[in-house]
Amino acid sequence: MSCRLDKDTRDLLQQRLEDLGGISFADFVKDSLGLLQLKMPDVEEIKETAWSEGYDEAEKEYQIWYYCAVCEKRIDIAPNGNDHKAIIGYMKEHGWAHASYHRH
Repeated sequence: MSCRLDKDTRDLLQQRLEDLGGISFADFVKDSLGLLQLKMPDVEEIKETAWSEGYDEAEKEYQIWYYCAVCEKRIDIAPNGNDHKAIIGYMKEHGWAHASYHRH
């Protein structure tokens, strides 16, 4: 069995199927007829997952760290913590600047 839909209705249906976790059109129809009970996605669970994935990606990309001089294991620096402030102070004291300022 098939049905004909205008583009806007088809796009709306496609979005609804994706919002329901990528279910099939057949399962959507079965749910509408009461033959199948679909699990609605938990909005809070979706938000938590998205936030966690975004945080993990940002941490991987922008985390400040250095290696321990003794054991050579990585030490992560908390933003605006004492270690971070010490690094900033060191860089200022030793004249660190953008590379373009050092080209002469």
